[in-house]
Parts: sequence; C-alpha cells; structure tokens
Amino acid sequence: MIRRRGAFAALLAIFLAASSTALAAPGSITSVRRDVAVTEPLSGRVVAVLADVRVAARVSGDVIVWGGNVSFSPGGSVGGDLLVFGGRVEPVAGGGPLPVEGRVATPGSLLQIYLAEMRRAPWEASADRLSVLAGLRLIALAAWLAVALLLLYFFASPLSRAAMSAESDWSGALAAGALGVLSLFLAAGAALSLLPTRVAIPIALAAAALAVVAKIFGMAALFLLLGQRLVKSVAPARRPVALAAGFVALGGLSLVPLLGALVWSVASIVAVGVALLSRFGQPRYRVAVP
Repeated sequence: MIRRRGAFAALLAIFLAASSTALAAPGSITSVRRDVAVTEPLSGRVVAVLADVRVAARVSGDVIVWGGNVSFSPGGSVGGDLLVFGGRVEPVAGGGPLPVEGRVATPGSLLQIYLAEMRRAPWEASADRLSVLAGLRLIALAAWLAVALLLLYFFASPLSRAAMSAESDWSGALAAGALGVLSLFLAAGAALSLLPTRVAIPIALAAAALAVVAKIFGMAALFLLLGQRLVKSVAPARRPVALAAGFVALGGLSLVPLLGALVWSVASIVAVGVALLSRFGQPRYRVAVP
C-alpha cells in the first residue's frame, strides 16, 4: 500500500510540475480552479480547468475550457478554436454570432455532470438544489441503480473483489481516490496546455473517461459492500438484493440537505480509489491450472 501511495504521489508531483511549466509559458494563460478574465490582447492560448473564462479582448490562439463556462464581453474575440468540455458558451449580448474565427465545440454531457459535481463544494447550497434539483436527483439515482445492476450482472466477480478491497482499506481508497482524481484532471490540464490541440484533446478526453468509469464502477462496489453489511450475507445469490439495499441506504442519505452532498462527495472519491486500487476488480494473482 505504501508503494501505491508513493506512485500516486510521484504522478501527482509530475503533473503539478507540468502545470507550473504551463503557467509560466509566455503569451498564454493556464488556470486551475480560478476564473480567468482576458482584458488585454493575448498572443497565445487560454486553458482553464474547472474554471470559467470571460473573453473581453482579442485571444489569438485557442480557448480551451475544461469544466467551466465561457462568456464574451464587448471587444472580446478568439482567433483560434473555442473548445468547451463539460460547460457551456454564454450567448453574446444582442443575439449576435460568437466572435470566434475557428470552430466551436462543446461535447460531453456526461462529463459535464461529473465536472459540475467535482467543482461544487459539498457545503454549497442554492435554491435550485433545494427545489428543482431534488427531482432531478431522484432521476439520477434511478440511473445509478440501473447501471449498478447491469455492472453486477456482467461483472459480478470483479465488483465483489473491488468491494472486498474497499472493506480492507478505507483510508487507502480515500487517499488513492483524491490523488487519482486530481492527477487525472491535472494530466488533462497539462496536456491541453503543453501539447497541440489535436493531440491534447484525445488525451484529456481519455483522462476524463477514466475518471467517469472509475467512479461508476467504484460506486457500484460501494453499494454492494454496504448492502452486504445490511443483509448480513455475501452469498452470490444475494448480491442483487445486497446491491439494491446498499444503494437505497447511500442514495437516500444523499438526499439529505448539506450532509447528503458531503457524504456522496466523499463516497465518490472513495469509489474512484476503490476502482484504481483494485484495478477494477482484477485478481491480484493468476494461478495456472495444468
């Protein structure tokens, strides 16, 4: 376990160094979790990770936003491409066309949900979350249950092994999840900052896809583990009931204002760690049978 944590820490250090290098690049702006306002002409590109961008001057290069929104003020324009992953482009005042000379792309609806959750602090609350979002949360939880049951149907053994891994080392899963998510997003930010756009975008999308898949798989494993505790059985025939029971317990808790959001956020981080540490439930050793 110590070696694994050391590997995650080393990977995190590499991405932090890469991001620091990108921040120092002349003519460009790179920001992580800090909103950007371009108020003077810029000769390079703008890269923002989990942050919003306001363009109020000429940007000669690309504007790439990863988990944030883009807005334009009078006098703002983009000479290259405008790529927004997991966010939206605010309409121009007056309904005019976007002042972008290149292409405009805003892919990734599933990525948008994931990034919005990662960006929002668990203690933040708004009227939307207390009213309209309650119904949407129920729909999202129903989708979680359906996906978890499908994973259990097709990958019962890997899910069971991942659940056992989570039970044996909660603190390790939490640390691995935090470092894993941060490393993946820093990797995406570093790739978008340092590499050409046509190369950086596939790398960033692959990192985001890995984070999403790890969370989905890990959450299913947590549902199964919690449910097995509740039904007091680890028998294969009882796994569907156990998973449903664990989902009802954790999903119901997530609907509690403030506390539920905190618990679900922590569970999400642990889920990523469970998936990464267990290698998505793959057996540690393979025994050759003659």
